[in-house]
Amino acid sequence: MNKYFKTTAIRTVKLMVVASAILVMPTSCKKWLEEKPTSYYAADTFFKDANEAKMAVLGIYESMSNNNTYGFYMSLVFDIDSDIAQMDGTGLSNDPRVAAHYAMTPVHIYVAACWQLLYKGIDRANLVIERIPEMDLYKNGTDAQKKDLARLLAEAKFLRGQYYFDLIRLFGDVPMKLKPTAATDDLQLPRTDRELVYDQVFKDMNEAIPDLPWASQKPVDERISKGAAKGMLARAALYRAGYSLRANELMERPAKYKDYYAITLKETKEVMESGEHVLNSSYEQIFRNHCKLILEPKESMYEVALYNLDGGLANSGVIGTWNAPVAADKNPYGRANSFYKTTALFQKSYATGDLRRDVAVGTYQLDVNAAKIEFTGTNDSKWAPGKWRRDWQNTGPKDLNNTDINWTLLRYSDILLMRAEAENEINEGPNSDAYLAVNMVRRRGFGKPLTTVNAAVDLPAGLNKDTFLAKLQTERAYELCFEGTRKSDLIRWNILGPSLRAAQAALKVYRAAYPYVAGTNFVDNKHELYPIPQGERDLNPKLSQNPKY
Repeated sequence: MNKYFKTTAIRTVKLMVVASAILVMPTSCKKWLEEKPTSYYAADTFFKDANEAKMAVLGIYESMSNNNTYGFYMSLVFDIDSDIAQMDGTGLSNDPRVAAHYAMTPVHIYVAACWQLLYKGIDRANLVIERIPEMDLYKNGTDAQKKDLARLLAEAKFLRGQYYFDLIRLFGDVPMKLKPTAATDDLQLPRTDRELVYDQVFKDMNEAIPDLPWASQKPVDERISKGAAKGMLARAALYRAGYSLRANELMERPAKYKDYYAITLKETKEVMESGEHVLNSSYEQIFRNHCKLILEPKESMYEVALYNLDGGLANSGVIGTWNAPVAADKNPYGRANSFYKTTALFQKSYATGDLRRDVAVGTYQLDVNAAKIEFTGTNDSKWAPGKWRRDWQNTGPKDLNNTDINWTLLRYSDILLMRAEAENEINEGPNSDAYLAVNMVRRRGFGKPLTTVNAAVDLPAGLNKDTFLAKLQTERAYELCFEGTRKSDLIRWNILGPSLRAAQAALKVYRAAYPYVAGTNFVDNKHELYPIPQGERDLNPKLSQNPKY
């Protein structure tokens, strides 16, 4: 099912890339128009029917399906280095290691490419949001046609909200534009306070949710469902409730931060009560499914579709090559360069019996015959994330570097952990709902029945607010490690710097020569945000720079 979707629907997305480029950036199509086109799409002739509207919406999704966003930069590079993982080695200038090791500069190509592609997605969304309500079918079509177009409009609103949320997480205050770009527009916009941008994120997502189908009401594909949208709104509210670096060079949280925890609580509770999503009884099976390109929306609620028919770079990712155990070039499953490493102490911190450890961390390499060779002794610094290992992919590679493995943005276990955190914050300590939510995640991790009390596995009763939060912070690491949320979590808790320094100190005690530099390189009240791309500032003098860059 998933393989069919990837083979057909992503071709539709790729067709939409052409259509969207003509719609949004007509001057970029010189090579295409050197020959007489068999068809031509323009804003004033497009959106004639629901199929064209769908093509336009798939073009918004396409901004995620790219190495510049979730195929590589936002999924892997921008979540590292953390207290549990790091990029291997050192580099210069525009190397990804520079970005990972807190040496990013405003001229690094990664921040520029990511910024531009997110705004391209926003501009595509703005066009859809403007044009669908103007369609005759939107007003006068059949009930089925109106429902279909309402869903497409909802998807555009949700994705615009998601992309602005991504920009806030990475860059703080950002320019906000809610109309499609026209030739006469003044594009020199100043940065908008993130609280106002968050207001728009919440507005877009809330307006989208009623017209989105539940997962059980739609085909099994990567388009957003109602439950996933609620979960992403819950995450946006959780981040808004947390700390972020402000223009005054201080880490601050909103005065009424509990209001946003209340949104997280509401949305996660409604997802849990919907019955649409459940935990997969096997933690390992989640990632075997990912590796085999099997969609499983009960747990894996929202995935970025990554696929290239021939294995090329466009619309593919490096999931399972950069963030997997080392695999020799000519082994049957394909090469893995394994630049993404976990720390030995993280692997050793899992409790005895926690089945997640050997899924999350690969302590071996694959030789040319695909035989496993364990890394022992001081080579434990070469241990790597194991969730997307080459030997689970179980197919010969189309390309040595690129894969078709989706990037998962939201799993149901995160819904449970967000619910537990929100309950703890709002009630000034954990209640029974908070305990149940986190203990279900823990029980699954230890292979126990999800709804049966287990004193050996469950968190101890009687924890206060701070102690419960500390336990939850650790639990999020064990459950969601290497899935793109760790560094952002540490930032919103305002403990990124201390966590990096504590990890480095512990690793140096473990072994003085252990290669880890994040604790030294990190600068408080600077590296919680990425720099505004210098190229954007050269074009737009109204853009101020983030602190200390």
